[in-house]
Amino acid sequence: MRLFDYDRLSEEMHKRDIDVLLAGTKPNVEYLTDVEWMRWFDKENFITEDGENYAAAFVGLPKEESDGAFYVAPSTQTGYPENYGIWIDDVRYWGPVFFVAGSEQQMDSADNPIARVAQVLREKGLDKGNIGVEWRHIEMQFAEALREHLPMATLVDAEPVLWELRMIKSEEEIRRIRRASEITSEVINSIYSDAAYEGMTEWDLEKYMGIAFAERGSRHLWTDVGFGPKGAKFAGPTDEKLRVGDVLRIDASGWWDGYVSDQSRSLAWSGEINDKAKRGHAAIYRMNKELREAVRPGLLPSDLYRMTMRLFEEQGFESLTPQAGHSLGRVAHEPPFLVEGSDRPLEPGMIVVVEPTMRLDGVGSFNIEDTTLVTEDGCEVLTSTPREWDAFL
Repeated sequence: MRLFDYDRLSEEMHKRDIDVLLAGTKPNVEYLTDVEWMRWFDKENFITEDGENYAAAFVGLPKEESDGAFYVAPSTQTGYPENYGIWIDDVRYWGPVFFVAGSEQQMDSADNPIARVAQVLREKGLDKGNIGVEWRHIEMQFAEALREHLPMATLVDAEPVLWELRMIKSEEEIRRIRRASEITSEVINSIYSDAAYEGMTEWDLEKYMGIAFAERGSRHLWTDVGFGPKGAKFAGPTDEKLRVGDVLRIDASGWWDGYVSDQSRSLAWSGEINDKAKRGHAAIYRMNKELREAVRPGLLPSDLYRMTMRLFEEQGFESLTPQAGHSLGRVAHEPPFLVEGSDRPLEPGMIVVVEPTMRLDGVGSFNIEDTTLVTEDGCEVLTSTPREWDAFL
């Protein structure tokens, strides 16, 4: 289905004098088509059947919807758009021909994706205008090929248009993020209440989470994990073993139908944590609570950042990084970011992940992170794992 409002897209393209938008990165292609292909591959690392070209796909969106959107896909994607319900009618392929014996209709292909893109743009009379590309991501060979095939066109940056579109989530996107958040909370709850045990390694936890997400029809995207003092040095899984009295820090992301969640907790799983750990947890707990209560329409992300840094200073601690959170959607880090200078006011439909974080040498990692949805009069917290350090004792 189409997840975005074409009128909003058209308005943004008019503002920036872009005649057609050409998106080619995996997150934007999947966002604009709502079709996920080879979910475990990025286009940069999948070579097509000819053994020479890397798979690449492009979504073309004219400024005027009536001119017709189009999708140019590698032939190895054959059948994916059609069978997964793509909303775009005009699907073209490039690459080695997939021949179906006995079929009267065989694939019409092209040598490379840019030749196919140029063909479609000429058909639509859009080969002489401003083409918006993802300037920081388009491969040099594709940029050069576009200039060669479309000498009268001008390439301009379309990344601001795409982020403006993706920052405010549709009802369907929110439904998927809410479900991803519910699953992530369920999995994290199960770790503190049942799965964690003395002597468990961080790799054991990683394995458990992969299974736990899969059992819920989801995917385990990553884990930042820290058992006890080790968490202050490194957040990736190791052979470190869990001990009674350790702070168990888990930062995990789950997936649902193309959208992700993000949640972190630093809690006790068995035994009382020491006084230094309690003090660190109390500081982060306060920050997380005040940030969640502050999220509302009209607030600047930079206001949330400055609030967080003030609270760190008041409590005698320092933030791990110069940020207080971010947004998410198709991926875990999307604008707006809660950083200095981020002055795009929050609006209903935006996702704000509040993430005050610090590490205390000899004690552990402390992060209480929640995914929130900006509403008309405040926010809805989508992640629900308890936050008190002794919640599962």
